[in-house]
Amino acid sequence: MITGIICEFNPFHKGHKYLIDTVKKDGGAVVCVMSSSFVQRGECAVFSKFDRAKTALENGADLVIELPSEYSTLSAQGFARAGCALLEATGICDSIAFGCECADADELIMLSNEIKERDGEIKIELEKGVSYPKARQNVIASPLLEEPNNILAVEYLSNTDLKPIAVKRIGKGHDSDDSEYSASEIRKTLPKDKAASIYNIEKAILFKLRTMSAEDFSRIDDVSEGLENRIYEAVQKAEGLDSLYSMIKTKRYTHSRIRRIVLRAFLGINSSLPKTPSYIRILGFTPKGKELLGKMKKSAMLPLITKYAQAKSEGGEVLAAFERESRYTDVFNLCFQTPKPCGEDMKRKIITVNDR
Repeated sequence: MITGIICEFNPFHKGHKYLIDTVKKDGGAVVCVMSSSFVQRGECAVFSKFDRAKTALENGADLVIELPSEYSTLSAQGFARAGCALLEATGICDSIAFGCECADADELIMLSNEIKERDGEIKIELEKGVSYPKARQNVIASPLLEEPNNILAVEYLSNTDLKPIAVKRIGKGHDSDDSEYSASEIRKTLPKDKAASIYNIEKAILFKLRTMSAEDFSRIDDVSEGLENRIYEAVQKAEGLDSLYSMIKTKRYTHSRIRRIVLRAFLGINSSLPKTPSYIRILGFTPKGKELLGKMKKSAMLPLITKYAQAKSEGGEVLAAFERESRYTDVFNLCFQTPKPCGEDMKRKIITVNDR
């Protein structure tokens, strides 16, 4: 069985290793669709996509595909939609696996179906001025929706027909003080001169936002109900990113949503761009992954890209999207204390890791 995993590995930890090992215990292979340089928290990844892909391959993944920044910085719905679209576009994945607080896939499927059926009621709750997670919980009132990984699992199930494999998350849980199984806790311990941080380009972000109009902000995904005016006014006053987030924050808009909007505005990612990826970028593989890539060349429903020359050959939206992602990588390389040079996406060779 070939199983897909949608991930960020920001950074890779023992819980990720446990998920991969659990999926592969009876053989088979794992294809990872991994967030690029920027992540769903509305921040930059702590390490480059190339380093994170190499670590994943060294720890059980067989093939790593890039989830471009235009999708890795979306809300749970958009993130899941794009990730599932890439897994299905490979033409080789039989199933999708995810770590979550609930290991009962059937229960998660029923919850996913209930959310779809009661979408109208959720929209009515939204009109009361609450956030989408709060509106959904007001209508469904399921304890499963109180756990972040369950929420993401439900979104995966809403966006694919691949066979689901729910793996019970181990450790203390999401955003806990678990130094082995919590990515947020591990990020706190990383040396500042080794890990990327959005705060290293804080002034650059404020500069870019101060050149934008309220109309510009209105074109960013998730901006509605006049939020563009609130952002515009906050940008004129904010002295830093944290104060900007606080000025924009309301009970309807979560901090993570605000961070994503600010990041996408800075990067120039607006709602006019395609809603799903236009190509499959291979970041790296093992010998088994190389075999999978051979199968994908016959089955893939999107162009396979391993280097810039292939994107140039495809032309059109494939080339345009690849070049946009390359610019995002160039911005990411400024997020280190000692900035890294431009052009990495254009020059970087595919990562290969021998059998473990």
